[in-house]
Amino acid sequence: MSRRYLYAVVKHRPVTPLGPGLAGEPLSLVAVADVVAVVGEMADAPAATPDTLRGHDEVVRRLAGISDAILPARFGTVQEATALAEWLTDAAEGLGEALDLVTGREQMTLHVFQDEAPVAVAVEVEARGESADERGLGPGARYLAERRRHWLRKERVPELEPLRPRLDALVTAERVERRTTPPLRASVYHLIERGRSAEYRDAVEASLDLVVGVRLRVSGPWAPYAFAPASPALQ
Repeated sequence: MSRRYLYAVVKHRPVTPLGPGLAGEPLSLVAVADVVAVVGEMADAPAATPDTLRGHDEVVRRLAGISDAILPARFGTVQEATALAEWLTDAAEGLGEALDLVTGREQMTLHVFQDEAPVAVAVEVEARGESADERGLGPGARYLAERRRHWLRKERVPELEPLRPRLDALVTAERVERRTTPPLRASVYHLIERGRSAEYRDAVEASLDLVVGVRLRVSGPWAPYAFAPASPALQ
């Protein structure tokens, strides 16, 4: 049976050439419901080496450049053609919602490292509804205040609180992934509008003196790997 290597799911069929896959294979499209998978024919998943990982990301970046919405697949996802089509059918609703979220957006990543001499940071989590002070704000300010309350209710890295006011206008969605390999404490993934990565970097750089207890490193822009639903299991 034919086997497919999954690179990404996109919202619309690209109108420009797809180019080759990481092994030089031609790419093709598999359309199911309202989503389109970009695949290459490959008998087995390639070994995970720096070159193949880089090759996978290069293909994803190229596809991102010709697609307004893309959900990258994890490296090495190979499926029988029929199983891939079944997964796309079953996951179509969730994939469609995720594609709506990432349309016109890209990912920035904050790598959070523990300082050698950590400083305790106290953060008050406001779980209440709209405050009396907020009722006098305009619609835009009230929206940002609600976004901030929402962020505060989520699992997060408290040392980053001084950054929030400067990132509110840039960040559409956030995902935090805790790390267990000191000194790296967490990777914080932010979804922003495409083309605003320089503004994001500037906002972080301008706030470094406010952040205590951790060191930050910014990477990106990336395709929105952290905001893609889980790819089908390898078979």
